[in-house]
Amino acid sequence: MVYLTSLENRDLVSDNYYEEELAYQKVIDKSTRTTKLSAYVKVEMDPINNILDIKLPTEFSNTNTVGKWNLYYAADRKMDMEGTINTSNGNQQIQISEGRSGNYTFKLEWEAEGQSYYFEKIIFL
Repeated sequence: MVYLTSLENRDLVSDNYYEEELAYQKVIDKSTRTTKLSAYVKVEMDPINNILDIKLPTEFSNTNTVGKWNLYYAADRKMDMEGTINTSNGNQQIQISEGRSGNYTFKLEWEAEGQSYYFEKIIFL
């Protein structure tokens, strides 16, 4: 059997490759800044009350912190969740709807005192 591979489109680069690369570099920079903090971000699920508890490192315990979070569920985009954080003590609790159990990628982007940060972790709800 002969197959004409020359007829296939093998573009590996998107039309917006440069812009996407710059955006990804910003994520890398935010992640690097996050690794230099005094501790890791703690993300714990309270399965009895369906609350996701986020605790930022002590640097943010007396700092106005704003950002956004995302729970990405690879198997079904309808199960994805997102929202915002706004805390002055470094803690945020998120109410999770029932029936949302499974493996998620938790992504958190936040800003405090003019600096941006990024954290990502696989969690089970």
